[in-house]
Amino acid sequence: MIVGEARAARSRQSTLGYGDRISNAPGAKTPSHPATPSRAPAAPTGPSPLAPTPTIFEMLTFVVQDADVANLASDAQRRRFVEAHLLQRLPAKDMAQVERVDVTPWTVRDTVVVRVWCKV
Repeated sequence: MIVGEARAARSRQSTLGYGDRISNAPGAKTPSHPATPSRAPAAPTGPSPLAPTPTIFEMLTFVVQDADVANLASDAQRRRFVEAHLLQRLPAKDMAQVERVDVTPWTVRDTVVVRVWCKV
């Protein structure tokens, strides 16, 4: 049946060119709708004077094995740990540029992940 249908050619059909189907296509003869000015407010070109400046940090992640989690319980202990062991690896020149230190236990025994947030 399919072979028989394929042999029966249909007559040539008149179609629209690409430019007539899409109003903004190159070569379009007639736009489907007249150009109207946009009623949407213009997008600001720069930061708004009222918008707050974003605070940006660089966060470095370290994996620490054989860590005594009890010694990293308080913020002061974590900051002392970073100052003693990691400060030379940070983009921060001193601990005043270290905003935050997060310590998360890891799935490996006696291992923690230490994330240090440095002001950019």
